[in-house]
Amino acid sequence: MTATKTAGQQFTAHVVKVLSIGGKTRNRRSSRSIRDEIIETVDTACQYPGYWTPERQDAIRAASTAVAAYRKHIIGQRVDTIVCWYVREGMSPYRFAQLLGRMVDAKISNMAEAEPFFGAMRDEANAAYGARYSR
Repeated sequence: MTATKTAGQQFTAHVVKVLSIGGKTRNRRSSRSIRDEIIETVDTACQYPGYWTPERQDAIRAASTAVAAYRKHIIGQRVDTIVCWYVREGMSPYRFAQLLGRMVDAKISNMAEAEPFFGAMRDEANAAYGARYSR
């Protein structure tokens, strides 16, 4: 019996394959942010139909609202500072792709639904910050 993947898991699988991201991939690849490449990949899927196979295109396009929420709430610093740090600096590119996949699975369809999602990440962000900077 094979288990079917959720839409978020499909997104993560496709974006990881397209960009050759692994669990230990660094944040930058020759002065280019992998996070920015993930966002550009979603933008490409939305703007250029037929760029990839229909299955891959649809899977990647599913994260368009998640990317918009990231831009508004994290880049725009509308949520708690520790959460902004965690998403922008504390996560590896692989974990960032998984975060966007979690947002897809949470069925975030507008910016108002994204704010509580990021707000719920505060404990996770505090734990990551404490693990990195406490002695």
